[in-house]
Amino acid sequence: MSENLGTIWVCTNCMMHHANGECGCCHDDCNHEGYEPLSAIEAPAHVAMGMATEEHSEDCQVRTTGEWTDNEECDCDRNTYSTSQCEGCGSYLHGERHAMTLFGG
Repeated sequence: MSENLGTIWVCTNCMMHHANGECGCCHDDCNHEGYEPLSAIEAPAHVAMGMATEEHSEDCQVRTTGEWTDNEECDCDRNTYSTSQCEGCGSYLHGERHAMTLFGG
C-alpha cells in the first residue's frame, strides 16, 4: 500500500499530462519550455489528482463533513495564480497551480 506523502502543486501542463497523457505544448513548438511534465516525480513515487480531505481549508464543506455535496463548490485544490515553482516539472512560469497528492512507499 502506498503512503500519502502530502500535497504538491503542479502547473496546468503537468495536470493535463496526468489526466490525458498530453497537453497543448505537445502539439506546438514550445517543447514544454524545457520542463518535461511530471519529470520531478521520481519512481516509485506517483501522483493522483486532488488533495486529501484533511488538506482542505478549515471552513471547506469537504473538510468539515468529509462529503462532497451537489450544491457546494470547493476550490481548495486550485490556486488561480502562483509565482511558485511547479513541483511536478520545476517550471517557474507563473499561472495556475493544481493540487495533486503524492504517494510513495
